Amino acid sequence: MYKNLLYILIPGVLACNSPGKNKAATPDSFLSLSTKVDTGVMAVGAPPETPQVVPDTIRINGDFDGDGNQDEAYGVLYRKAMEKEGQDEYVIRFSNPGIRPLVTGYGEIRLINEGDLNSDGRDDISVYQAPLHGCTYVMSTWAFTKAGWKQLSDPWLVYNGCNYLSDEDLQHRIVVEDGIVYYYQEDPHDEQLTLAKKEMGIK
Repeated sequence: MYKNLLYILIPGVLACNSPGKNKAATPDSFLSLSTKVDTGVMAVGAPPETPQVVPDTIRINGDFDGDGNQDEAYGVLYRKAMEKEGQDEYVIRFSNPGIRPLVTGYGEIRLINEGDLNSDGRDDISVYQAPLHGCTYVMSTWAFTKAGWKQLSDPWLVYNGCNYLSDEDLQHRIVVEDGIVYYYQEDPHDEQLTLAKKEMGIK
């Protein structure tokens, strides 16, 4: 299945108000947060089918629950940062109310439909997430299960050198070859940021 990709460009209308985070996020704290998020905190129902009704959302399509039907995934502004130097928090909601929302944490996100990486009959989602400061982004990949959302592997860092990565660039960061899932990561010690292929280690 061809991958679809979503870029959250402009934060919009705030769904609910909540205090911002108490300390600045770093790439390391992103890695810790992404493995501990509680997807049960979002009790709000799925958004409407037409994204115009919720102007701060854009959607991607995929069969995320394996029922053979296309679902719509929405990246939504969840909590607005209270501090001037803070980050907004985003959540992914779905048109199918049977798919629990996925809390992605702080920082603007872009979403990638990776297709079925773990051969469970369901499309998986990667989240490319901006840091509070600097140019080191975080990439995490998720699969929907009966118990909710599960990370397919440990999150990894993207050293983009403060350069914008195109949709095509992100779509080719994770590949499947001979049944093995790999990801391409820059060498931060190389001035050219040469990409190296590494085995993803699906859990």
